[in-house]
Amino acid sequence: MNSIISPDSHFTLWAVLLLSVAFGLYGEKKKWFGSIAGIVVTIILMSVLAMFHVVPSASDKQLHVPVYDFIFKYLIPLAIPLLLFNANLVKIVKESGRLIIIYLLGALGIVIGAIISFYIVKIGAEGFKVAGVFIATLVGGSVNFVAAAETLDFSKSSLFATTIAVDNFFIHFYIVFLFMVPFIPLLKKYFPDYTEEKETEEEKLENAKEVKGDLESITYSLSIAAVVAALGFWITPIIKDFFHTKINITILVITLIITLAANIFPNILRKFEKTAFSIGMFFLYVFLAVVGAAANPKDVLLAGPEILLFAFITVVIQFILLLIFGKIFKFSLKEIAVASCANVGGPATAVPMAATFKMRKAITPAVLVGILGYVIGTILGVSVGFWLQ
Repeated sequence: MNSIISPDSHFTLWAVLLLSVAFGLYGEKKKWFGSIAGIVVTIILMSVLAMFHVVPSASDKQLHVPVYDFIFKYLIPLAIPLLLFNANLVKIVKESGRLIIIYLLGALGIVIGAIISFYIVKIGAEGFKVAGVFIATLVGGSVNFVAAAETLDFSKSSLFATTIAVDNFFIHFYIVFLFMVPFIPLLKKYFPDYTEEKETEEEKLENAKEVKGDLESITYSLSIAAVVAALGFWITPIIKDFFHTKINITILVITLIITLAANIFPNILRKFEKTAFSIGMFFLYVFLAVVGAAANPKDVLLAGPEILLFAFITVVIQFILLLIFGKIFKFSLKEIAVASCANVGGPATAVPMAATFKMRKAITPAVLVGILGYVIGTILGVSVGFWLQ
């Protein structure tokens, strides 16, 4: 069914996306939604508009929407460096340890959840393949889904399209839920608040020198981000050819380049840090609005009850285990949410979540643990799949 706003109505789509972001931000400022983050409202609003065919769905692979393509291809590679102008490498290595721990516990939760789902949900002879591809994609990403499906001989299965549909749609709803987790009163009283170390006097003096958000600082910030992104896209194919890998490491390469630049030229980049961060957050909010347009509730319900139940049980078990581990090791709900998001959504969604939660020091670790999923996702998925067979 065609949407009211056609895929070729570029400026109308831009207007809807930007208005949905503005509505979320303004509503959050005015406390219209209580403790719910404005970006969650933006995602839900775009999801409803896609469900009722007001805007084209962002998850329809047969539908070409140039505005969505532009946002997916260009905003995230620009947003990542903009968010990391003040990335201190020593602090990142020191402070990412906690997120890596909870991320790996989350990956373990996905494996345990998929194994339990395998025995509870009766899918049939190919149940072990479904378990394998879900582990691969929920620990890694779409690349891992395809790789595991090929290895397990699942790509020609009648269940393949349904499994992809559930993976594409259901995970978006789980990510929306994760955005709300740190603000659920029932959970908040059992977990510590997330805190970051206060600025040192030296850092306060450096930040005081920051250039205001005028035309000059905006131009410099975007120029630096564009150069970093360009270098990332140029270097990535060389690295992939050298290591003979198909894993999408572009975001990782961009992250490493901007982190290196932030440590070599800290005084230059720190001047524009707040301006760059605001621009990067804006890009991420627009990106998440498109993510909302990809989450159509009706498509999830029609995808297949068994596969949907399989995915639901898997992520619920992972989340419960993360809460248990988080309580034992005194993790905050924000850290648990970001780690779980890095598991199921990868760095492209974990980074916006960390930024939305104002976890500036967790942004680079969120990228790193998300990339780690690309490395281990297929291995875990294929190994468990064959074991269950």
